[in-house]
Amino acid sequence: MSSSKPSIEALVLRRAEEGTLLPRQQTGTSPQRLLTTLLGEYWLDAPAALPMAALISLLAEFGISETSARATANRLVKRGVLAAERAGRQAYLRFSETGREDSRQKTASIIRFGAGPREWDGLWTVAGFSIPEQQRAVRHRVRSYLRWLGFAPLFDGLWVSPHADPEALDAIFRAAGVGDLTVLRATEAGGTSPLTAWDLDAVARAYRAFVDEYRPAAARLASGDLNLAEALAVRLRAFDAWRAFPGIDADLPDELLPSNWPRAEARAVFEELYDGLGPLAELRFRQIVGTHDAGLADLAKHRTTGDWAALSSGNPGD
Repeated sequence: MSSSKPSIEALVLRRAEEGTLLPRQQTGTSPQRLLTTLLGEYWLDAPAALPMAALISLLAEFGISETSARATANRLVKRGVLAAERAGRQAYLRFSETGREDSRQKTASIIRFGAGPREWDGLWTVAGFSIPEQQRAVRHRVRSYLRWLGFAPLFDGLWVSPHADPEALDAIFRAAGVGDLTVLRATEAGGTSPLTAWDLDAVARAYRAFVDEYRPAAARLASGDLNLAEALAVRLRAFDAWRAFPGIDADLPDELLPSNWPRAEARAVFEELYDGLGPLAELRFRQIVGTHDAGLADLAKHRTTGDWAALSSGNPGD
C-alpha cells in the first residue's frame, strides 16, 4: 500500500503539467467513472490485475452491457488510467500507477469533505488572473483546477476560497501556462462579500435533497433489510452523490453560514451508509470477482471514512 499522503494540490499540479482536465464535481455515473470508482473503492492497492471478464461482470451489476464494458475498459487503457496485461488469451487490467494515485487523491478529497468543522482564520485566499480570450482551452482547464481547490468565481478572473493554500497556486498556474496571476490573503473590507460566490440557497437544497434520498436507505441498513447487491449499489450511489458537494460548498466556514446549515446532517447520513455498507458491499464485490477467480476475490478490500482520514493525515495503517 502506498504510504504517501494524498493531496488534492498534488493532483491538480500533475493535471496542470499534463495539460489535462479534472472532471467536474457532479453526480451522474458514466461507465468510465463507475468502473474507476469500483476499482478505487475495492481494488485500489490489490497486488494483482483483474480479468476483463470480472470487470464486465462488475459493470453488468449496474446495467452496463458487455460491449459497453469492453469499450469502457479499452478507453481507460488508452487514457493511461488502467494498465493491461495478457495471460494466454485472457486480458487482465489494473490501475496504472498514475491512475491509482489519481483515484487515491480524488477519493480522499471527496471522503474527507465535511468531516468536521474546519478552523478558519478569517482570511480569504483571492486569486486574480488574466487569460487571453483566444486561449479558451487554458481558461477551461484553469477553472476546473480552481473548483477542485475549493475556489468559486466572485467576478470574472477573480476567484475566492476560504481554505485554499496560496503557496500551491503559483506552480499550478505556471504549469497551466498562466503568467498573469496575483494571489492574496485578505479580510472582507466592504463591497461584494466573497460569500456571494456561492449560491447558499441552492447548496442547502442539495444537502436536504441528499438527506431525503438516502435516509431511507440508512434506515433499511439499520434494520438489516439490504441485500448484498443493494449494498454495493447504494454505497456507490451515495459516494457519487457526495462527490458533488466539494464543488458547490468548499467547506465554507460555519461562522458565515445560517444556524440551520444542513451539511452536518447530510454528512452523518453519508458516513452511516459509506461505513455501514462497506463490509456488505465488499462481500458482493468478492462474490462477483470470485465467479471468475476465487483466489483474486480475497484481495478485495473496502475503506471506511476513518481509514481515508488516516491516509490523508499520512498514517495509512496497514
